[in-house]
Amino acid sequence: MPDACSIDFSDQPLTRARAIGEPSAELLDRAHAGWERFLVTFEGAPDE
Repeated sequence: MPDACSIDFSDQPLTRARAIGEPSAELLDRAHAGWERFLVTFEGAPDE
């Protein structure tokens, strides 16, 4: 029986990983919304 912590050195590619060429418009919109929420957490200087 193989050890549960053993490392698989086989040459078989992982089927879970999938590369995409371009991010979808939905992903970009979600990232932009998240970035905007992140920026709101900072307090601006009094003269801004």
